[in-house]
Amino acid sequence: MANYELVFDLGSAYVSAGSKKDGFTDKLPAVVAVSTDTKQIVGVGVDAIRLGNTVGSGVKLTHPILEGAIIDNDGAKALISALLNRLVNYKMSAFSRYNVVCSVPCGMISSDKNTIETVFLGLGAKQVSFVEAPVADCAYLFNEFRTRQGIVVDIGYDCTDLAVVTANQIAAGCTLYYSGKNLTEAIADKIRSKYMIQLSREAAEYLKINCASLYPNDSTVVSVSGTNTQTGVAEQVNVSSKELYDTMVDFMRKYVRIIQSLVDSVRSDLATLVHSDGVMLCGGGAKLAGLDMFLQSELGLPVYVATYPEDVTIKGLLAL
Repeated sequence: MANYELVFDLGSAYVSAGSKKDGFTDKLPAVVAVSTDTKQIVGVGVDAIRLGNTVGSGVKLTHPILEGAIIDNDGAKALISALLNRLVNYKMSAFSRYNVVCSVPCGMISSDKNTIETVFLGLGAKQVSFVEAPVADCAYLFNEFRTRQGIVVDIGYDCTDLAVVTANQIAAGCTLYYSGKNLTEAIADKIRSKYMIQLSREAAEYLKINCASLYPNDSTVVSVSGTNTQTGVAEQVNVSSKELYDTMVDFMRKYVRIIQSLVDSVRSDLATLVHSDGVMLCGGGAKLAGLDMFLQSELGLPVYVATYPEDVTIKGLLAL
């Protein structure tokens, strides 16, 4: 029997973990710093970002997880090891073993699951099992919104899971590799096209978080700096929410079409219940200004945003 039951959510922006014994959760930015000289990992999470922002540190930042899958075993091991140390290392003995439950996108292929399993087993796990993200999400969302079925939309950084879930089972679902990262890119494209200014990913992300809105009359204005594509000179521009509105609408209408298709694909009695209970939003993208009201207007369904959208998956795993 394992000494510890642990849960993990391997995101490309953050890796989260929790312990079922005490309900404690923790997370790290999913980034590692690699020395350009020795090729060794010299920092993970916040420490890696700090090194990456230090002039002359001689490191390169890498992201070991893409679309829920591990693409760099060593980097993933470093991140997971850091979380294990923070969760349970001070309690562990030489004879301690632990089981892992890990969330994955809908329909993840077996080879990607095998890679995740291999990494955890190599770090001392006794057993590794998997739960599709919408199932984990609904274990938390159904309790928050007092329902037993609904449409779960989990908007992560590089993939979005959408599913009709009833009684903790997916009746219809899919993973879109079209998510927060792609919206950031669409915003950068808009600014480049209109102002001939190339924004960094960080600047475009800042605009998305602080300016982009699905409220048509939002009057927010945010100043950002980028590089003029003609002169190569740094330049500042003031961007309004109204300028980004069409980009936001075009992006989100793809979600609308997928949600409608999923509801149409389930049996009629479940579709009726789902129409009543509506859509539950989670993941970092759920915090986009006006997203709930926009989807409600487009779908004709009630739409709810989780109180702590970024923590839904890990909290749901703990609740299973």
